[in-house]
Amino acid sequence: MAKARLLVELDVRPDAAEAFVAMFRDEFISRSRTEAGCETYELWFEADRPARMTIIEVWSSAEDLDVHLAQDWFSVWAPKMEAAQATPLVVRRMVSAEN
Repeated sequence: MAKARLLVELDVRPDAAEAFVAMFRDEFISRSRTEAGCETYELWFEADRPARMTIIEVWSSAEDLDVHLAQDWFSVWAPKMEAAQATPLVVRRMVSAEN
C-alpha cells in the first residue's frame, strides 16, 4: 500500500498570519495527528515571508488520506481558513514512488 502525501501551499493575509498559525495548531493539527494513518502533519512558513505557508501531510495510505479529507469538521474549519487566505490554496496530492 503506497503512502500518500498532501502538500498545501497558501498565502495568509499578513495581518492574520500569527492568529492563523495559532488556530491551525490548536484546531487542525491537534485533531489530524490523532487520526488513523497520520504519520506527519506539519505547518511550515517561509523564514523571510511568514505569511507564505505550506502544510505537509504524510498518510499511511491514500485511503487514510481520503478518510481525513471527509471529516465533518472540515465544513466548520474551512471558512476560517478561507477568511485568512490572501490567495487561493494550491493543493498537491502525491503518492510515494517507494510504497
